[in-house]
Amino acid sequence: MSQEQKQKDTEAHAQLVALYHQDIDIFAKAVLGVHLTPKQLEICEAFQNNRTITVKGAVGFGKTACLAVLCWWSLCTHDDLQVTIFGPSEGTLKSTVWKELQKYHDRMAEPFRSMFNVGAQKIDRKINPATCFCEYRLASAENISAARGIHAPNNFVFADEASGIADVVFTDALVNILSDDNAKLCLISNPSSTSGFFARTWRDPEMAPEWTHVHGRYHDKYNFKPEDLKLQAALYGGPTSRNFRVYIEGEFPLTDVEGLIPLEYIDAAVANETAVPGENIPVLWGLDPASAGKDTSVLCQRHDNKVLEFKEWQGLDPAQLSRKIYELYQQTPKRERPAVIAVDSAGLGDGVEANLKREFGLETCRVIFKNRPTRNVEKFVSLKDQIYWETREWLASEEVSIPNNARLIEELASVQYDDTSGKIKIEEKKLTKKRIGRSPDHFDALALTFSVSPSRYSGNFSWSKPIEYDWLQIYE
Repeated sequence: MSQEQKQKDTEAHAQLVALYHQDIDIFAKAVLGVHLTPKQLEICEAFQNNRTITVKGAVGFGKTACLAVLCWWSLCTHDDLQVTIFGPSEGTLKSTVWKELQKYHDRMAEPFRSMFNVGAQKIDRKINPATCFCEYRLASAENISAARGIHAPNNFVFADEASGIADVVFTDALVNILSDDNAKLCLISNPSSTSGFFARTWRDPEMAPEWTHVHGRYHDKYNFKPEDLKLQAALYGGPTSRNFRVYIEGEFPLTDVEGLIPLEYIDAAVANETAVPGENIPVLWGLDPASAGKDTSVLCQRHDNKVLEFKEWQGLDPAQLSRKIYELYQQTPKRERPAVIAVDSAGLGDGVEANLKREFGLETCRVIFKNRPTRNVEKFVSLKDQIYWETREWLASEEVSIPNNARLIEELASVQYDDTSGKIKIEEKKLTKKRIGRSPDHFDALALTFSVSPSRYSGNFSWSKPIEYDWLQIYE
């Protein structure tokens, strides 16, 4: 081959590399013979354009194949590159992503195929192998040093099955790569745990905004058929099961351990279509106000053993929220209006409660969560602990009905408690908020209705006047 032809071939190869560097989809088709699904392409483009990427997903939609494509794209289109794949199990790394990398190399188009040596644990470019290679390493809390000291001008790190990697591997080692000029840290996993570093990249209000998120579901798989989903639902225990949520929907489980309210209580309440409220039991409303522009203000409407509905508002100041509640009250048929509206009156809720009572003449009950319990004082630390626990007991009866509201269900299943002191203590709201990424406003609103429920729990309640119904004399 003449020198001139070699020069032309070199230029042509450089042009191809430049094209593939810009377009992973074209690279996958032309070099690897892979046609990326829309979700796989979303992952690839997120990796191409961002430094910190977190991918949660179901089984079968192509996470491993996508990781292999990204590794080969990196190796073929970058110089001065180190690609490192971490995982909690060496056996899993060998049998999944490394096997996929070898498979793609076997069918790779020339001249790219002949440019690389593929070994049992390392891939390197034949020319300058020390400055362009890929390897896998075991991510172990017992051997943090294996995850340290990874630096290169182009430093790309993948954490496969990131839910199973100990936090200390990330915090004490892997995040340090981001000090390099062109570093990328990509976490890929089934969302099998609600705790840990991977979960926080999705759910921690302070941490999650720093990450680019991609969520894959089972129906994102290639050539998905609806009948396949029915079979998978049966195999994974049904659509309300934990495994279905994790491995088919690609969502985090509602909780890792049994919390305040067991999931079976919630499932029973959602499925119960036969609950009939007692005729002589009044409707109660619970209102959890939120700051304008922050959390959601939520109103729960409960009639005895049945939650009728939740209403939500955002961005309202106390005067606006009070007006919305009054308008809703006026629009509600008289027999369905509440006997009393229990309002979380700490902070701005104080103004909302005052407006409802003084300006609009509605019957209200001021509730301060941190106050002493009003019933079973020997059992609870605070009023919040009491009414949260009474919500649990209400659900435990399995004779109640709640809406199939995703936020409510997640909140009910997520709140934890502690009783080691001899008294029930509900965890601080900030812990729940960190776990699910928001305040448990729906749970708060529902629990508030139990602060004024003499029909089910003992206690003395008295208001200045009944509201329009003779049967409300039971409150006096």
